[in-house]
Amino acid sequence: MVVYYFPPMGGSGVQRPLKFAKYLKKFGWEPIVVAPDPGLYHTFDETLAAELEKSGIRVERVKNRSLFGSGKGVKRRLPNRQFISSLLKWVTSWFFLPDNKKGWIDDAVRVCEQIIQKETVRAVFATAPPYSNLIVAQKVKALTGLPVVMDLRDDWLESHLLRYPTTWHFNKMRELELKTLSSADHMTVVNSVYQKKIEKRLGSVSPGITTIPNGFDKTNFENTEYSGNNNRFIILYSGLFYESRKPDWLLKSIRLVMDRNPEFKKSISLQFQGGLSNDHWRTINRLDLAGIVSDFGYVNHQQAVQNLVNADLLFLTVGERSYVDAVTPGKVFEYMGSRKPVLAYIPDGVTRQLLDRYGAACCVGIKDVEKGADQIESLFQLWTTGDLPVGDAEFVRQFERKQTAKALATVLQKISD
Repeated sequence: MVVYYFPPMGGSGVQRPLKFAKYLKKFGWEPIVVAPDPGLYHTFDETLAAELEKSGIRVERVKNRSLFGSGKGVKRRLPNRQFISSLLKWVTSWFFLPDNKKGWIDDAVRVCEQIIQKETVRAVFATAPPYSNLIVAQKVKALTGLPVVMDLRDDWLESHLLRYPTTWHFNKMRELELKTLSSADHMTVVNSVYQKKIEKRLGSVSPGITTIPNGFDKTNFENTEYSGNNNRFIILYSGLFYESRKPDWLLKSIRLVMDRNPEFKKSISLQFQGGLSNDHWRTINRLDLAGIVSDFGYVNHQQAVQNLVNADLLFLTVGERSYVDAVTPGKVFEYMGSRKPVLAYIPDGVTRQLLDRYGAACCVGIKDVEKGADQIESLFQLWTTGDLPVGDAEFVRQFERKQTAKALATVLQKISD
């Protein structure tokens, strides 16, 4: 398994490969994870590191020569500041294709080849982003002939996270995507929209593609117990905000409900886990909401799940960016794992379709302050009577991490027979 984001790193990007590695063991596969030394990174999570150790997953570390690599065994926190993030994206878009992690490719290929020479390895799995991981897998296949599965957690060429400074950059990335993905024996993607887009772009050279959604680990919820505040209507957002993904429209909706409903004003508690920027706090203060806001900052994954369990309503937004209608944030599945009601400010698209089937979600337009306020007030009234909706347990069950690992095991079996 070629993975860049992996414990002790934290955040959403580590969840899918970690849980695949953890549960593939139950389906006859013994993963060997090839990952870089962490280097500089904005979040580290010791609970995920402990889960990795407890699961007995073998990890072979590679010297990290990428942009923020810092030598073998080194782990240092990168300041999570907007200007640093913006500068990094600008530098990457101009000077690094496919991404700023390309510096680890050669060392990762070397370590993979050494393992394959000594062990009985039946398949290679690489997950992206970063897309450099897929180039590692491509090179390993060329050297060893082993079958390869390439996994996309986000789209590649048309990712909502990428900005191309020139047409030349776009065309070079398109060439790189075509060359890399067409070398796979099979691909896995997180939703059917990505599958259709990639099949269309690759055309006749497209490998087989299977949609395996993200999910939630049932054991994380089994280790929680409600410890919320029955006297407070708790609205929670889990995760980071960036660029167009921001809380402004929810904040304005809450201000509107507070102005027209005195009881709501006395009972509301708005919580954020992941961290708020100075810009977010300026909006909060301008709307005179500081008294109801709690900013937990970054919390470990188990605590994040506990906070979901304690909340009454979960807030979701995907922001305004190109291709965002095709995005399914990983947090959606843990939201559904909690079976709590969800208020989503999102456009029509794959996530809205998913939430419509969940059975306990209210979806409004990204900037629809009025309708958002109406939904919040309605849900508040249901909270006062103990009648908040609950997510459909049968629908949610298919997203348990054990089930998604089983789907991957089936793909691995197919390509390695």
